[in-house]
Amino acid sequence: MRILQIVRGFGFGGAENHVRDLANVLDEMGHEIFIMARNGKQNDLLNKGVKFIYIRMSDFLALYQIFSVARFVKRRGIEVIHAHQRLPVFIGCMAAKIAGVPVVVTVHGHTQYDVRSPLVRKMVDKFIFVRQSTFDEAKGYGIAAEKCLLIQNGVRIVDSRDMRDYYSLCYISRIDKRHSQVISMVMNKVLVHLFLQFPDLKFNIVGEGDHLEEIRGEADLINRQIGRPAVIIHGYMQDVSEIIRKSGLVLGVGRVAIETLACGVPVLSVNQKYFGGLVSSENYSFFRKNNFVAYGRDSPDDNKLISGISNYLTNIKHWQEEAILLRKQIDEDFNIIKITSSIAGIYKELITRRGKET
Repeated sequence: MRILQIVRGFGFGGAENHVRDLANVLDEMGHEIFIMARNGKQNDLLNKGVKFIYIRMSDFLALYQIFSVARFVKRRGIEVIHAHQRLPVFIGCMAAKIAGVPVVVTVHGHTQYDVRSPLVRKMVDKFIFVRQSTFDEAKGYGIAAEKCLLIQNGVRIVDSRDMRDYYSLCYISRIDKRHSQVISMVMNKVLVHLFLQFPDLKFNIVGEGDHLEEIRGEADLINRQIGRPAVIIHGYMQDVSEIIRKSGLVLGVGRVAIETLACGVPVLSVNQKYFGGLVSSENYSFFRKNNFVAYGRDSPDDNKLISGISNYLTNIKHWQEEAILLRKQIDEDFNIIKITSSIAGIYKELITRRGKET
């Protein structure tokens, strides 16, 4: 099959990482894969067989870009379009309609944002939702049940044999305004106290964004206060799996949480809106359905974070053993090969159906 993936940017992020892995595995399965996006640091992680086409999507140029994408689809014999994020979904759906090919949309965020237009929703052949809550809400947006599928983002399962530093905590995300609030709280209201109690404890921060320098300044101040480099700013890392495998505990949600558990490393589910605590066998089902975001639960505060991190630090052996058990469940539920095979099956079904209709 000849498949076009459309995403707005190609830097570090949940949707972008998913497109990269999906494209690479589809390429390894023998399909011809094209990606349309703005250049980003994910480009270097694509298989040589994946063809990347630069496009800087904008609302102002959307009409021109719709026809440009449609011409490309016809010229290259693209058989299905798979769109991700709001503007690529709009452009991809319109281009698919003009070119006469089916279109699949993955809703990575919220339906009312990713697929705003009721007209566009009617154009989509299949919707893929990555968490249970958005899947359950689809009917409320006028999306027919037969168009909806719950397929969560897959990850590569890693056999983690690296030497692990059990007192190394890690936070991986874009360092934007929202995430920087959580990072700042962890550093200034939680770890600054635990650093004295646990002299080997350190906090790794991975990612880039417009609040990185602000976080770097706060980290430098804490390091000077306690007299050692306890907070380490790594910035952007092309491959985060290495630092994940060497960490004792990773703080995060979504894809970061899934990749971490795939390495057999414990996860504390937290973002700027929700605090879920440590992921365990008992609460795994809840987190799996919600993409490891604690939807409906309380927002994080210093008391919850201190309690969660202290729970890990005082029961390291238990949580490390729990993570090994969860790794087997992640392999069953999120293996990228299985996930990609399911999505490829959707493409084939839609292409076959479209062929019969014409």
